[in-house]
Amino acid sequence: MIDPARALTGRRELALLEVPSVRRMAEVLAARCREPSWVRTLVAGVDRFRLLTGTRDLEELLEAARAEPAVADRSLAALARALDGRADAAIAGLAMGPKVWFRLGGVPVAWRPLPAAVAAPRLPAAGVPDPVDRIVLLAPIGSGLYLAELLRLRVGDLGSLDADGCLVPDPRAEPLAVRYQQRRGRSAERITFLSLAAREAVLEHLDKRRRAGLDTGPAAPLLAGPDGGSVPRATVAAARRRANAVIHTASNLNVELCRKTGEFFRTWGLPGSRFTPTPATPAPPLAVTQGAEGGEQR
Repeated sequence: MIDPARALTGRRELALLEVPSVRRMAEVLAARCREPSWVRTLVAGVDRFRLLTGTRDLEELLEAARAEPAVADRSLAALARALDGRADAAIAGLAMGPKVWFRLGGVPVAWRPLPAAVAAPRLPAAGVPDPVDRIVLLAPIGSGLYLAELLRLRVGDLGSLDADGCLVPDPRAEPLAVRYQQRRGRSAERITFLSLAAREAVLEHLDKRRRAGLDTGPAAPLLAGPDGGSVPRATVAAARRRANAVIHTASNLNVELCRKTGEFFRTWGLPGSRFTPTPATPAPPLAVTQGAEGGEQR
């Protein structure tokens, strides 16, 4: 189990663990998630929500929302207004923390995308036309899912969370929570979340199967072949090669960027190391004049 305080060590959001509802959210995530990044990300999201909406007392807001759930909807709308002009993916990422916080606090706030005027760049459909390939490529990013875990998922494993951190099936939820079985190491049921882009790929895949008359019920596989059954091995292998190629390219790009940055600093030194202050110009001496009584005046 993740230690919430350790996951937030060195971050200013650590102070939010003193708020009982935030502490409970962090503890539920620590018990249910495999990746400590979700504790850091979602607690930080609640902090940004607090600052952007001008919420002085999170506990007071939560109590008001429990009595009237519309209060939570209005506060999320205020967050969307504060983020006006940001891309939809950025808004979705920042709204995830307060949505999880409200749900785990007993407020049945709707998990649907907040309004956004700008769409973030997407993976070009022409480059990866098959939705299965796009899911295999996008779903592991940020979620920490292994390919084998992704292939075992059912449609009923997608949804939102209830007050205890258990999954409520809803494939159109946003953020899209995923319930999966961890088999590496200690076997356990875990939850994670998909990015907005991965969620869109999932919805596209399910809509395509639904139009074809294929099963998309809770027991149906999340990833399915043309006949609605398991994804063919050749498709999985091709998708794995594509995903590995993207990861390899991104890794090489990151290494090259770090190398070039290091070369720059070795050549030019650390920021400010070549700064030479300009000598201060001495002020001219004050003029001394003879007063009317023969004394000096300045």
